[in-house]
Amino acid sequence: MNLVVQGPKIETRALKDLATLTGSEGLGRLGSHAFRLLDAKFNPEVSAYCESHQLDHAFIPASRRLQDFRLFVTDMDSTLITIECIDEIADMQGLKAEVSTITEAAMRGEMDFRESLTRRVALLEGLPEDALRRVFEERLQF
Repeated sequence: MNLVVQGPKIETRALKDLATLTGSEGLGRLGSHAFRLLDAKFNPEVSAYCESHQLDHAFIPASRRLQDFRLFVTDMDSTLITIECIDEIADMQGLKAEVSTITEAAMRGEMDFRESLTRRVALLEGLPEDALRRVFEERLQF
């Protein structure tokens, strides 16, 4: 079994702690923000440790390779990327307060997700395509 961990900032200390918790026999780098701990044993303490250090993690059978997967499904905002796109687009257009008010109302249960999304996107109607390019180039990070 391998333990895969990823996060915006993975400290060397965290990798050492996870290796100790899992009895891992080695480490492989998967990217600038992701690592594979080899021959890791499941330990229920790993979830709490990763949560406290803001790390995503998964135990993966050692025989599985990325090329074995045919479909990858994930949420995008604040999961695959580090930002909430609507908020950042609104911020760059001077509309963040209005969008945030709608988002907060939805979080309080005053409207459902569909209505919230419709109202937030309506505020952005007519924005130039350049606004999306600027958010992509200036603020979006995987």
